[in-house]
Amino acid sequence: MFRTMTRWRLLVMCLFGMTACVTTPTAPPVPASCEPGALLPCAQWGQKLLREGDRYRATEAFAKACEEGDLSACMTEGELRKEAGDYNGAERPLRKVYDTGQESAAIALAEVHEARGGPMDLQLASDFRHEALALNKPDTEVVFALRVTSEAGAATELSFNLQPMAFNDRRLGFGLNTVLGPPDLFEINGFGGYQHYVSPWFVPYARLMMGARSVGGGSALNVGGEAGAKLAWEDIGHINVATGVSIASGGYFSVGLGLNGLIVLALLLQVR
Repeated sequence: MFRTMTRWRLLVMCLFGMTACVTTPTAPPVPASCEPGALLPCAQWGQKLLREGDRYRATEAFAKACEEGDLSACMTEGELRKEAGDYNGAERPLRKVYDTGQESAAIALAEVHEARGGPMDLQLASDFRHEALALNKPDTEVVFALRVTSEAGAATELSFNLQPMAFNDRRLGFGLNTVLGPPDLFEINGFGGYQHYVSPWFVPYARLMMGARSVGGGSALNVGGEAGAKLAWEDIGHINVATGVSIASGGYFSVGLGLNGLIVLALLLQVR
């Protein structure tokens, strides 16, 4: 009898314990604190300290957030150290952001080297400013354009541009284009050209073309040239206007839309 009562008591206690485990709410995770007494994640804590005017502790908070992989915090840490004259300390977090292709980090690094003022630093600063204009642009572009030609009226053009940073910081470009138009206009060309970054969004360019054109049931040599300007939109693409001339098209004016080659590839995969 005693043993039976003991078993029932143990069973009731186990059931009560299981019920308590199920019904007790789980405490929400506490965000990682940045320093003793801080109740906010490091980046938010740093912003709070900045508003309070404590730039030294704010810099340290952003540094810890940067170590945890927050690139925005890396940029803020670099700017704060640069403004404080700690150029060696500023370079490390700014390099992290620069390595992801951010124009703002390249400009900040240029300012760090300009502040140091040595001959090598000034050359590095110039290089960073040269790169900054072309950063965050696509390595490849697919361009759809409408031409108005003197030989065949309206025509359509499809181009593929290759312009990686390895080609003089995207100043040089190469590619292929094809032009179709009534009644029998056809040309296909390879081209090479140069583009000059006046600003990150305004990019005049010129190119030379050479290829083939359709003639009387056969083909013949086609040569031409084009000059125009792009209105660039970061790594998405651009809109461009151009004038040019080729043996097949005569003189022409064109308006085009260029898209990052990766975006076009993703769209084609979706269609399939």
